[in-house]
Amino acid sequence: MKSNRIDLLTGIGLCLISLAVFIYAFEFSGRGVNSYGPNFFPQAIACLLFLASAGLIYQALKGHTTASIESINKAGFIKASVTLALAIIYVFAMNFVGFFIATIAFLYAVMFYLGQRKQIVLTITALSVASVIYGIFSVFLKIPLPEGIL
Repeated sequence: MKSNRIDLLTGIGLCLISLAVFIYAFEFSGRGVNSYGPNFFPQAIACLLFLASAGLIYQALKGHTTASIESINKAGFIKASVTLALAIIYVFAMNFVGFFIATIAFLYAVMFYLGQRKQIVLTITALSVASVIYGIFSVFLKIPLPEGIL
């Protein structure tokens, strides 16, 4: 199957999923802190997914796609699988050590596995990303994050 046809079908499928999520999110009721309701983030993500999917459809219709897909790259598949395994471990670790420590460890491990070897970059990036996410959700939006049992 040619990649422009795959991109077109994938884009259409993701557009339909984003529309379904957007419509379904209207069922979330209530009023959140700072006037955002529980439907704000699902609808915002659905809008972003729709825009990205529309871009994929546009690229496929214009013919700006890569060559046809012959096979799966084994090294890339292994990297994606290990990263997925680390993400699953991260979800469970978050309940044990808390959001902040688990996020730092997860980001550090993934970046190291994917090839970043500079300790200063690993440390600063993991700390700053975890701090920004914590600040946005915990301080600005007042959404409680897992604290863990430690």
